[in-house]
Amino acid sequence: MTPLYDDGDMPEMTEQRTDAIRETLLTQVRTEASRRRRALRRRFALWGGIGVLAIGGAATAATAILHSQEVTNTDIVYCLASPQRGADGQFTYAAATLHDEASGEGTVSDPIGVCRDMWRRGALDKDTDQLAATPGPHEVPKELQLCVMGDGSPAVVPGRPGICQSAGLAPER
Repeated sequence: MTPLYDDGDMPEMTEQRTDAIRETLLTQVRTEASRRRRALRRRFALWGGIGVLAIGGAATAATAILHSQEVTNTDIVYCLASPQRGADGQFTYAAATLHDEASGEGTVSDPIGVCRDMWRRGALDKDTDQLAATPGPHEVPKELQLCVMGDGSPAVVPGRPGICQSAGLAPER
């Protein structure tokens, strides 16, 4: 049988070389377990963080869906100046209703449109003279969200989606 290697090509196995190989192997054996544990900890932290974010996102979405309500009281709309409550626990708002003289009933079919118009006219600006004949144009928030108050009335809040929950109101279903 022919050997797979030529003994002449191999370096000489001296005692120093044997000690160096032994030391390298022992160092590898000593550090391999800690390196493996460190890598495992990193993977656990990464995937654990991703898992927490995924569960948190799903819980937030489920909460928003489960706690959403339908507007049941279309007689009035509350236009909130901000999503924060005052020191007394109440919102700063302006309310409106539309009255149909023919039927004698009032309904608000477009709460965001009504509140946008109220913002434009300055009804939610504390510095505007509400008794002035022409209060002048005012800035309207870029985003308005439709929320539902505890009595089923629509409340329009300035802010991005999710602001209803932040304000303690139910999002509109």
